[in-house]
Amino acid sequence: MLPPPERLIQNRKPQFGTFKGCPKKLDIRGLATPFGGIPLPRFISNLRIKSTLAFVFSLGRYFGVVDFFDGKIFGYAEVTLWSKENGRKYSYRSIMGPRRRFIPHNVEAGFCASFRKSRYIRASWDHKHDKFSMIFNLKGDSVRPQINAAFVAKYSDTSLCEITSVMPAPTKQRCTASYMANFKIHGSISIGKSKTSEASNMNDADGYATFRVNRAYYNFYTITEGLTSSGQVDGHDVAIFLAGLENDATEGEKYNENILIVDGQPTPLPPVKITHPFGYAKNWIIQDTENMVDLTFKPTSDNFRDMTLFIIHTQEHSVFGTFEGTVKTKDGKDIDLQDFCGLARNQMLRL
Repeated sequence: MLPPPERLIQNRKPQFGTFKGCPKKLDIRGLATPFGGIPLPRFISNLRIKSTLAFVFSLGRYFGVVDFFDGKIFGYAEVTLWSKENGRKYSYRSIMGPRRRFIPHNVEAGFCASFRKSRYIRASWDHKHDKFSMIFNLKGDSVRPQINAAFVAKYSDTSLCEITSVMPAPTKQRCTASYMANFKIHGSISIGKSKTSEASNMNDADGYATFRVNRAYYNFYTITEGLTSSGQVDGHDVAIFLAGLENDATEGEKYNENILIVDGQPTPLPPVKITHPFGYAKNWIIQDTENMVDLTFKPTSDNFRDMTLFIIHTQEHSVFGTFEGTVKTKDGKDIDLQDFCGLARNQMLRL
């Protein structure tokens, strides 16, 4: 795996591939003819680029995900937290009004935030100062408790691996680009008392997380699906990301963003087939054709969203559960997953 190119778009063409390392910018603007071979003014084609940021974490007895969506004219941030002990779910969302850019292009240093007082959510990163941090302060209501949390991580950790993927999707005239990093995190979570639960505090805890930023030229109707997990298996630090459906690129055998990271060493994985024959609440089956991935995802709790904002309609299943099965490294070593906490997602987006 080579280092990422200095620019992901060169001479108005994308530099396809999966790279080990962090690019200066995750920027896919400036393609020659991204839509049907017809050259359009850059500002029009740039409006079709949407961005997402996801921080999926496992800390002590809690599992959660922090999401940002950049829809150009608006954005939103959301925090969903599950209890590993009983599957109880807490979800908080904040709509963000017009802003020049919700998710920055700079991957080496930057921040992304919702500044609403009742939903303060902020992710910040700085390679030069060797620090990543995530903070959220969420005001409660009659049903949900107040939640405060703060996590930090270091880029110098030997188990960390940074992966950049640039894929032709859905055609070679367009592309999607992703940056992913796996972290060992240290932090705290404080949950206030509510009508349905007692207060809970967890301080100075260690855990695992994955941080992922994606940019893509979205279709008017897009379905995406993926699975994310990180933790420790038999003394090894393990992180995995698998994508299916329209995440798949053209020439999927050559271009895809499926990756396994074990103790900081990445293994690119082949395309996988993700099926849920009995619905999202029953077991998901994840397999490939090269005997490297054979997993079952067992759902515990589904956070379903059906939302319409301006001209965008989205339906999303974010499912907390556990993985069972085997995934193989590039050296042929089997990583056996048992009760390995993770997140599965299926999202429909209509512009």
